[in-house]
Amino acid sequence: MPSIHFICRDRANLHLVKHPVYDSGDWDVTPEEAARLTGGIIYLHQTKAKLSYFGGRIDSYRTTETGNSHRLRIVFTFTSTPEGKGVKWRGTDHPRSWTSGVVED
Repeated sequence: MPSIHFICRDRANLHLVKHPVYDSGDWDVTPEEAARLTGGIIYLHQTKAKLSYFGGRIDSYRTTETGNSHRLRIVFTFTSTPEGKGVKWRGTDHPRSWTSGVVED
């Protein structure tokens, strides 16, 4: 099952849709990666060194445009699950990485 880890400090841009469903904010991943992740797991971390504080099963995604350099961003809608918490960072781990990229379990 595919998964992805993000650094999401202090629940930035994390929005409650209707408990237990949340929107994750906007992320610089491709629509192709987002499609692969649907049905997989999202993990949110304060830092890469800390275990995930929140996460769950990705139900869907949508694209949004921002004023950032990569204007097209992805918003994941996910159902929070206990399994989304307390997970160690996996995947891309260089000092400036903010996402693990798609990780296949």
